[in-house]
Amino acid sequence: MRNLDLKQTRKKMTDFFIKNYSLAFISIIPNFTYAAPVALDLPKAKEVTSVQKTNVEPKFIQSAPIIPGSSIQAYQYLLENGLKFIVIPDNRNPIATIQFILDAGSNREQKGITGLAHFFEHMMFRKTKDHPEGYYDRTINSVGGSGNAGTSDSFVTFYTTFPGPALETMLKLEADRFTKLDLAEPYFSIEKGAVISERKLRVENDPLQRSNEFIRSITERGTSMEWLTIGSKKDVEEMSINAAKSFYEKYYTPDNTIMIVGGPFEQKNVAQMVQKYFSSWQGKVTEQHAKYPADYYTRDLGKKFICSAPIFNKRFKIVYPAANGNLKELIYSIVFQAMLDDNPNGTFERRLVKDKLVTDFNFYKTYWQKQNNPFVVNFSLTKEQKYEPVLQFWQKGVQEVLNKPISEKIRRQILKQLAVSNADTAERMTALTNTVLDNTFFLNDFNASGQAEKIVKSITTENLRQWIHENISPQKYYLTGIVTPQEAPTCSDMYAEFQKSIR
Repeated sequence: MRNLDLKQTRKKMTDFFIKNYSLAFISIIPNFTYAAPVALDLPKAKEVTSVQKTNVEPKFIQSAPIIPGSSIQAYQYLLENGLKFIVIPDNRNPIATIQFILDAGSNREQKGITGLAHFFEHMMFRKTKDHPEGYYDRTINSVGGSGNAGTSDSFVTFYTTFPGPALETMLKLEADRFTKLDLAEPYFSIEKGAVISERKLRVENDPLQRSNEFIRSITERGTSMEWLTIGSKKDVEEMSINAAKSFYEKYYTPDNTIMIVGGPFEQKNVAQMVQKYFSSWQGKVTEQHAKYPADYYTRDLGKKFICSAPIFNKRFKIVYPAANGNLKELIYSIVFQAMLDDNPNGTFERRLVKDKLVTDFNFYKTYWQKQNNPFVVNFSLTKEQKYEPVLQFWQKGVQEVLNKPISEKIRRQILKQLAVSNADTAERMTALTNTVLDNTFFLNDFNASGQAEKIVKSITTENLRQWIHENISPQKYYLTGIVTPQEAPTCSDMYAEFQKSIR
């Protein structure tokens, strides 16, 4: 299996940027699996040198330091076919990485034909038109590398690490599967069966996640977020090769992809290699993301969606729908969190736990691409605890933040945390590539990390107060909850009642 919880495998822009999945938003992605190296009769990887130039040179777009205080630059290029790729030269370590991120997550699917995005996370490791089943894994193992993939509602990502001298071997290998994947039997049915088994394990046999699926079907109704990333049970079981081929042709296109290559390379040589192996990749995205219903951000405000499941601890979510997902919104949420925690009696969560109101608590801003990017309060309760006191405590905390100014202490604290996180990021190539990828794909800002400090320094108390009123006021949320048996109707019954109401 190549799947696990996304938040364990992707490091976001900084460690301080708290980005977890909300209760009803499950994303299935990879579990790192490493097969034993297999001896192959392959040519030995050569040291990276320049390669023969093609007729059309990659277009250089821009370069920028990845994070403040680091001399490491990222160089962005564009191929004629629309493939955007970024090179990060770094000679401090012989280990290199290649990452792809495609706007081909489950929000590209249609109701009744779901699960395709996650299916391709599996299928991309199978045979191609030029190479047999198992060739990808054998080749990457032969050079001492490892690779994996992951899917969310917003994207699918593929990533490998390997010794730097194997770059050309790896680029050729990656180009083969992105341009010549073979959706053939019996491998289509084998991977389809693997996805069916995974869904049984992770959703149908997990009361919490099955309940999340019911709640998501209600709160995200009428949008491409209505179903789980893994797809509905019926859709996965009835998935066809023709539907899979259509999805691959529509969204596995160069203009729908960002590619990052990082390691001990000279950027121009890498650019020429990418041109050599990926210029033949053809295709163009013609379908835009479906728009949300006009009332999406207001239709459920003030409502409560609470149902029961066979669980031991209760889980609740306060959701503040928000249309914006830019860096400024993210930084404002960090400043707000810092002020909420700035109390002689400890952090906000610690005070809640000390008063025996919750077992855990967190507040975060999601910023996945082309989604509603809500602000979320997530907390767990024992069977004896109630959610109403938590809601009151939370709203009191928001009011306290509104009543106090942003202190220089808070600014220094956040700037220090950003600096520490940047220093940690600079130490590892995988962290550097993740940062560039996040900035480019999610925030649409190649140099977003460099802007974070400026926003922290410029934010005023009045700006923050206005932001709080606009985004997390007491009138702008809805509540979801999964409680223990007998406390509420079952989640399946709640969903059945909801279906009756919309007929």
